[in-house]
Amino acid sequence: MAAAPGLEALTVILVTGATGKVGREAVEQLTRLGRKVRALSRSPEEAHLPDGVDVVAGSPADPASLDAAFTNVTAALVVLSGDVAAQARNVAAAAAAARVEHIVFLSSAGVLHPLPHGIADEHRAAEEAITASGAATTFLRPGPFHANTSWWTTTVRESGSVRCWIGDNPGAPVDEHDVASCAVAALTQDGHRGRAYLLTGGEILTSRQQASILGDVLGRELSFSVAPPEEVVEVFTGLTGDRPAAVANVAALHSPQVPWATPTTTVRDLTGRDPRPYRAWAAANAALFG
Repeated sequence: MAAAPGLEALTVILVTGATGKVGREAVEQLTRLGRKVRALSRSPEEAHLPDGVDVVAGSPADPASLDAAFTNVTAALVVLSGDVAAQARNVAAAAAAARVEHIVFLSSAGVLHPLPHGIADEHRAAEEAITASGAATTFLRPGPFHANTSWWTTTVRESGSVRCWIGDNPGAPVDEHDVASCAVAALTQDGHRGRAYLLTGGEILTSRQQASILGDVLGRELSFSVAPPEEVVEVFTGLTGDRPAAVANVAALHSPQVPWATPTTTVRDLTGRDPRPYRAWAAANAALFG
């Protein structure tokens, strides 16, 4: 049940990561619902968010910018990138000082993974920091996004091929639009405080099947191959400089024990509609692949 109209008019909802895939969609949905939204952006002049959104300069990595961002904020959708744990501590401190009532945090299904790895550790630490803010919390834990297949754009364009880094085990990837819709539901409806939700799509697909669907949408036959773990470790190590973390993360990604291996009903439970299938995402984003 939604909050009473009188309370809605007094509520300012802050969205961090407001120009990313989930954050931008959440801002747009909240605006359509008539909610007062403040968006945190490193470059407000380039944010291009809907009219009426209060766009403020700042970043969760910059604690000094968060005090103004949280002024008069009642609830927040916290979307982080980079050093997730450190940024969560910054956000939690600012939220505590502002006495924010409710934080919806975009965490990761990795926290439920049976194998130890850095992605899980970072998001567990972030959840702990957000909890320590004193605000009521809702944790959204999505598995891989449909949009992760945009990693394939260059090879699809140049050679009609897909080189997969995460193995070919079956899973239920989720659409970023659905994740945003779940966040909006958690922010605007009763019953979600103190809850944690595993978010998946509604269909089980391997990476090869996603590549086949994408090729069908594009009208092209795409070749498919899986990069061996050793190759992926080298790529990740080159990006981060941390080989042990790369080894652990790659092992987790290639494991058949991923928490998103079985579809959940969470998207339907929170939004009242079925999750968007991968084919719909591919059709909407076909231009990315040339």
